[in-house]
Amino acid sequence: MLTPIKVFDFRQEPAYVSNDFSSSRESEASYYGSDGYLHFTEPGREGLTINEDLDSSAWIKVGAVAIASENVSAIDRPGNAMKLFETEGSGEHRLSLNATVVQGELVTISVYLKAATASRVQFSFANSASYTGGNPSVKFDLETGSVISASSNLIDLKYAYQENGWWKLSITGMPDLDTNSGLHVYLLSDGDSINYEGRENKFLYISGSLLEQGGNSTGYPLRYNYNVAANNPLLEGVLIEPAAINLVPYSQTLINSNWRKQYATVEESGRKSPDGENPAYRIQENTSFTSHYIVPSPIIATEIGRTYTMSAYLKAGERKWAYFNVNGLTVHFDLTEGIVGNKSSIFSSALVQKVNNGWFRCIATFITYLPYTFTVIGLEEQNGRQFYKGDGSSGIYAWGVQVEKGLTATSYIRTNERPVKRAADVVTLIKPENSGLHDVFIQRMDGGKWTSKIDGNYEIPTSASVTQVINFYDTDDSIISKEETAQNLFPQEYAEVGESGTLITFFERMYNAQHANKRWSLLKAINKSSPIYRFEVKSGDVWYGDINNQNRERSEFYMKNSDLPFDQDIWLSFSMRIAEGDALNLAPTEFCYIGQFHASPDEHDVPSPPILALRLDGLDTVNVFTCSTPNNPHRQSPKSVLRGSSQFTRGVWHKIVMRTRFSTTRGQLQWWKNGEEVIDLSGIEIGYPDRIGPYWKFGIYRSPMPQTLTIEYANMELSYDNSLRSRIAQPLLIV
Repeated sequence: MLTPIKVFDFRQEPAYVSNDFSSSRESEASYYGSDGYLHFTEPGREGLTINEDLDSSAWIKVGAVAIASENVSAIDRPGNAMKLFETEGSGEHRLSLNATVVQGELVTISVYLKAATASRVQFSFANSASYTGGNPSVKFDLETGSVISASSNLIDLKYAYQENGWWKLSITGMPDLDTNSGLHVYLLSDGDSINYEGRENKFLYISGSLLEQGGNSTGYPLRYNYNVAANNPLLEGVLIEPAAINLVPYSQTLINSNWRKQYATVEESGRKSPDGENPAYRIQENTSFTSHYIVPSPIIATEIGRTYTMSAYLKAGERKWAYFNVNGLTVHFDLTEGIVGNKSSIFSSALVQKVNNGWFRCIATFITYLPYTFTVIGLEEQNGRQFYKGDGSSGIYAWGVQVEKGLTATSYIRTNERPVKRAADVVTLIKPENSGLHDVFIQRMDGGKWTSKIDGNYEIPTSASVTQVINFYDTDDSIISKEETAQNLFPQEYAEVGESGTLITFFERMYNAQHANKRWSLLKAINKSSPIYRFEVKSGDVWYGDINNQNRERSEFYMKNSDLPFDQDIWLSFSMRIAEGDALNLAPTEFCYIGQFHASPDEHDVPSPPILALRLDGLDTVNVFTCSTPNNPHRQSPKSVLRGSSQFTRGVWHKIVMRTRFSTTRGQLQWWKNGEEVIDLSGIEIGYPDRIGPYWKFGIYRSPMPQTLTIEYANMELSYDNSLRSRIAQPLLIV
């Protein structure tokens, strides 16, 4: 595992600020807080944070020294506060820091201070040439909590008592002349002068400083986002999102006349919405025998062929089922169990996110084929039954509707009479000191990513997924080291793929799941960018399609409608890890295929072995077999021919590349494992003279046996349009 040279772990909300990054966003944005509710940041550009370490060379000390206190706790972070002492001698006694700001935009600086043997201070901006009228400043008495004086060019001044004698001072100024600025903390004489003869043992306490673009001192600039599904919200990381627009007007004011009510009424419910402040609304059905719903007006304009995502906060009332209708097609949600019900194929994905107090955020993604999108939110009697006779009193609760362009739902954007845009987050990490080129590893909730040879500071790419950790490393580390590091930091977290028959698309290929519908049968790693799937078969795991032929067990994917070509290179590239377990001591009539090209038989062909198969034997041996016949149709099953074998250490990822050319006379087969060639054959027979080409299957397909077998596959690529030869030396990272 690699050792990072700098770490940003956003899974812990800091108790103090740091100058290791800057963050800005030019609009309001929302996030889930530690109290379990949805919150909205104030609009405007956010902060440039200031280094808490007063021993850092960035801090300038004139006639003053800073040392750690022995027994006074800091107000804004773990540990003790710093003491700011004046030194003997005539002149100024101050602590200063320079910073670059945006000319012509408001800047706010803040500091925590506490009286000791000194109590009178001046807090001001630095670099007076940037401000008309000089440095905006305030003189303050920490003992009495009163303003002594303030400069006339202060835009705003705030002072607030915290606890245990601490005060927070915040001042706002306008750098209208230049971009050079910063801050000063002066100790004052008894006559409130900044120039005086210093005395021994005269000091005050200081704990934390912050410089922010904007007119408000907001605290930490990033949106630390919590998972609020449980009673005790859990910090996930920070939201660093791309720009997005909520196209739905009056997104949370469903009582507005712009929402058309169809055989339903909407009223304030008296219950709180997910933000804990604004009222939620209740959609109530009338007594008509029809569908009961609301729809935004005017109809939302969309682009033909583009992907959009619709979301809404919904909560069960007397009805537990709700649905979205998009241009006449529906997806249904169970608001008690928090699951997706029936779903039209127009929706590429749908999910339900548990929020708080019985609320769910229901989400559905679709492609629109019209220049507009007609969106409906309705309640229903049961799953898929939106036409029924209402009882005139039953309903559901709704709030916060959003339709946005994109493959997934981003943080909620509230609107009034027109669509609203949330600006992108801009977060820049300061590079490690004394570092040249470096590699960066990012882990988000939905996966990781390595970026190589970064020179200088690093602007974090935006994502709809929460960012958890960003580490800097020395460059030119090996692929294996990077994979091991990502694996050790974030082991796979798996979730069920779905029932047998579920269609999955990755690397632009569609696969159909076939398994025994056990909770362990087929899982997907949900915290990895690489498509990683885990197949497990236990004794008796029979797929329902084999119910009449139970001499086989399986959990696998097969390529739907692939029809692979003959007499043309077909490339496979993937990683495979076989879990530790018992050896498979197979009889000659038994089999355990872990990957196979299966023929598409013509009429009158007899069932035959795979035309190319990877077969697991013993503890760790993988044998490669091919099968062929020139007969058409073939009425007798041909024998398989062993073409090569290799041992696979269990519990370790192995990188596989295969090049195959199917032909009954001029077939070719090459196989590389971990960059080394294992098989190189040409002029061999592979396949049958079928009208339709074969298809690829991978997973576990075996004879009945007592041993449990588990195999993981990552980055499964298949191509016959382009070569995958480069994957031999440069396999895709598992992250």
